[in-house]
Amino acid sequence: MSEVKSKKAIKVRKKHNKNNVVPLKRDLRVVSNTCNSVNFEEIEKDKINQYGRNLVKEIEKYSKQFRMAPGFFYYHLLFHIKQAAAFNCHYVEYKHANNQSTEEVARNQGEMLAESCPELGLEKKKETDTVH
Repeated sequence: MSEVKSKKAIKVRKKHNKNNVVPLKRDLRVVSNTCNSVNFEEIEKDKINQYGRNLVKEIEKYSKQFRMAPGFFYYHLLFHIKQAAAFNCHYVEYKHANNQSTEEVARNQGEMLAESCPELGLEKKKETDTVH
């Protein structure tokens, strides 16, 4: 009798060894030409840089319609862009982006002035590695 029970138990176990998992997507394909995350970041950075350049060209054309000083015009634009960035980003992200972009613009302007206007006598400071 015990032999009969053990045979039935083995048969029951064999029946449940099948994989009864049904895939959710039957036509799932593995894409082999995916790029790594660094490439996506570089591609997106290039896209946003190109978009920014085009936007700045349009803004320059638009600014010529006004009689106000360019400083006031760009102040108002920067105010709204910075406000949108501050409200749509985490504070640490905004602060880092604001500081880094300010430093980069100042460094680029100093290098441009040193190259294009040597009569100004602008030289890099050793402690800050900037022109101004």
